Amino acid sequence: MDKRVKMIVFTGVLSALVILLQVFLGIPFGPFSITLALFPIVVGAVVLGPVPGLVLGLVFGVVVSILSLTGKDPGGQMVFAANPFMAWVLCLLKGAMAGFLPAIIYKAVRKFKYLAELGYALTGAAIFAGGFAVAKITAGIENNAARIIIPVAFVIVAAGLLIALYKMFQSGIAACYIASMAAPIANTGIFIIGMLIFFQPVLRTWAGGSNVLVYVLSGLVGMNFIIELFVSVALSPAVAAINKFAARGL
Repeated sequence: MDKRVKMIVFTGVLSALVILLQVFLGIPFGPFSITLALFPIVVGAVVLGPVPGLVLGLVFGVVVSILSLTGKDPGGQMVFAANPFMAWVLCLLKGAMAGFLPAIIYKAVRKFKYLAELGYALTGAAIFAGGFAVAKITAGIENNAARIIIPVAFVIVAAGLLIALYKMFQSGIAACYIASMAAPIANTGIFIIGMLIFFQPVLRTWAGGSNVLVYVLSGLVGMNFIIELFVSVALSPAVAAINKFAARGL
């Protein structure tokens, strides 16, 4: 079979998997759901390259938009009700970048080995900064149990992430690891930037009178992002294995 045909077929299979995971296996959590669809997007980005990764990300964005418009995604429905055009743009953009950026980053890390060490350093810096954010969030919480549980949970997740990162570097799949991380970071990061710029009234409604920035950090970025990031890290070896297998047939 021609290489181009194989790429089209593989992209089609991964697109179907993206749709299946987003429609039927999304995990409700707060106003949004935790998505598992980033895994096939990263696989496509790493194995096939930037253009197929971009296509898979756009498929993801379209599915998220449709679920929001039909009310299957309550949080997304509120965003579309506030500004339909910008909501479409935001969904497509964050999805597209969640597929395009991992492919670019994977190729760059493979070519320039020092970028892997830079990725490790940036991860540590992000965790360090996250500690300050957690401290600020917990300072405004009156529930004593929550003030203890949130920092402990953060420390456990941060330690697990750093240990996993170290193991990834030791196993030689740092490029897959960093590419896998890029997907949830792009997906959540672009969404938050878009919400802060174009959907402040919606954020204030969700925050329920609390500080919007604190809500963004504790609600939108909170457990949804952490779980998606953790899943991406955990599945990095699978991405590397699929990439190694596919290299023989593509």
